[in-house]
Amino acid sequence: MYRTVPILAGFAFLLTSAVMAQTDSTWVRKYDCHLKTGSIVINGVADEIAWQLAPEVGEFTRFQKKDDLKVNHRTTAKMLWDEDNLYLLVAAEDPDIWSTMTVGDKECLCLEETVEVFIDPDGDGYDYAELHFNCLNTVNDIWIPQNTFKYRDGKPVDWKDLFSWQLTRMQHGVMNYGTVNDKSDVDKGTVFEIAIPWEGLGKIAGKANIPPKPGDVWRININRYERSRTGDDDVELSGWAPLDLSSYHVPEKFGYVKFIDKQ
Repeated sequence: MYRTVPILAGFAFLLTSAVMAQTDSTWVRKYDCHLKTGSIVINGVADEIAWQLAPEVGEFTRFQKKDDLKVNHRTTAKMLWDEDNLYLLVAAEDPDIWSTMTVGDKECLCLEETVEVFIDPDGDGYDYAELHFNCLNTVNDIWIPQNTFKYRDGKPVDWKDLFSWQLTRMQHGVMNYGTVNDKSDVDKGTVFEIAIPWEGLGKIAGKANIPPKPGDVWRININRYERSRTGDDDVELSGWAPLDLSSYHVPEKFGYVKFIDKQ
């Protein structure tokens, strides 16, 4: 879904209700993902009681500058789960919402503004998902064999092969609070709502239980590219789990998400 509407109280709540977390790149991110109750419509509105009850993951930090981890543009996130899906809600503060990329699985959406979700179900650093979402509701679902960008036999990856992996039956909705691709005004930001079906994880699941059992722990991270229209010199890279001035592809530093059997 792609809609442009005035700022609503719900979006303001998503960006202001988080408890301020440490901005130290050495501490480990952990999150209790609660069992969803009631229904959720994946449309980017996030007005369901289940989302209101879900805790936030904590503050995002930038990782470009070792002495300055605080972001200029806030991002908040929540997660829920049930027997069918992993649900994610990401709210990105953005005074200028823009993107031109409307075709998924063609090139990296990170060339413009995007939110990214990394999922390594069994936490072994192999066969994890890299998912991209932009404000136009364009999506990349990518299989990453390992962070060296080589297959297990040591051969370099074929990116067409990685892009060809499909996370089947994934649902995703976007709500833009502002005017997309109009730099003449000041926007509020974008809300991304995602439902990832367990059955679609396929080759990336590894040894993980599908669906997970209460008490299981997966490795997950949520990241963001915030760019101006002027080019790569003005880009803010941030994420939930800090990555020590390295790439987003640091699976050993992804957050620890524990599945809890209550809301």
